[in-house]
This record gives sequence, structure tokens and C-alpha cells, in this order.
Amino acid sequence: MSERNGSTSTGTGTAEIPVVRPEPQPVPTPTPAPAAATGTPQPAGETKPEDGDVVPGTQPTAPVTVRPRPRMPRGPLTVMGPWAPVAGGLVGLLLGVVAVLILAGTADEFVERLSLVFLVLGLGMLGASGVLLADEVRMMRQRARDAVVRPALVEATAGLLNGLTPARLLLAGSAFVLFLAAYVLR
Repeated sequence: MSERNGSTSTGTGTAEIPVVRPEPQPVPTPTPAPAAATGTPQPAGETKPEDGDVVPGTQPTAPVTVRPRPRMPRGPLTVMGPWAPVAGGLVGLLLGVVAVLILAGTADEFVERLSLVFLVLGLGMLGASGVLLADEVRMMRQRARDAVVRPALVEATAGLLNGLTPARLLLAGSAFVLFLAAYVLR
């Protein structure tokens, strides 16, 4: 703050606004005349106002002490994370290495060893594509659930899940490599 405006540089630097609350005005409560004194009967649905009621027949309220927690969204579009296909590929490679260790004693010629290499590669690709396919199925189910609530989001992701997805491409590639493993042995 500058001293030109009449304020000093001491303080928090924020304006303090006083809160002024008007004092509550007493509400006059009319006292109904007894029914016997006026000669008119009181209707059955009407009740007498109690001492603190502003409007006859209202219930007293209390301040809310606990705010309700906001609802979290149902779930993000990707739950598995970016390393899930790598983990699936490593599981496939592990299965391929186990198959090579089992079949290594029978592979004597170059063609048989090449077939084992294709087997390891195909199983690694199959493991990675399995994880991606599971994520794709989960996204399709999420899209079906959200179709009622958010149709614009569904239209935006429809092009991503229809056609050639990375999971389908990887699955087709692994099927071709496993076919090559069998074809080389022929």
C-alpha cells in the first residue's frame, strides 16, 4: 500500500471488511381469541402457534454440522496404467522361455531353433495384447454405462474403440508370429 492513499505499509496488506449483521426484530405473535368467546368454532386442521414459531405449524431446524462428501467419479478411463502392457509382455516372455527350456533338448536343427524364437516372440506379443484387450473391454463397458449420462463423451471415444486398435493389431501380429513358428517347422 502506498502512503499517498492515506494507508501505511504495516499490516497484512489485505482489506478488512467488517461484517455487520442486523439485530433480529421481534416478531409479534397474534394471540387468537378463544373459540368460545367469539362464537365461531376453530377449524380442525388449524393448530395454535407455539411460542417460538414464526409461521404456525413449522418445525424447528438446526444448522448443518457435517457437509456431505462430494461423489467421486465412477472411474477413470485407464485403470491399468502405462506399464500394464509391458507387464503382460513380460509374462508372455516368461511363458515363452519356459516353453524353450522344455523344448530346448529336442531342437537340433536351425529351423527348430528358429521356430522356438518365433514362439517366444509370439507369446510375448500375445501377453501384451491380452492386457490391452482387457483394458479395451473395460472401456467398452464403461462407454455403455456412460451412454445415458454423457452421450457426447461416448461419441468422442467411439472412433477410438471401433476399428483397428493397438490391442487388435498386437493380437493379429502375435497370431501371425505364432503361425510363422508353426510354418517354419513344416
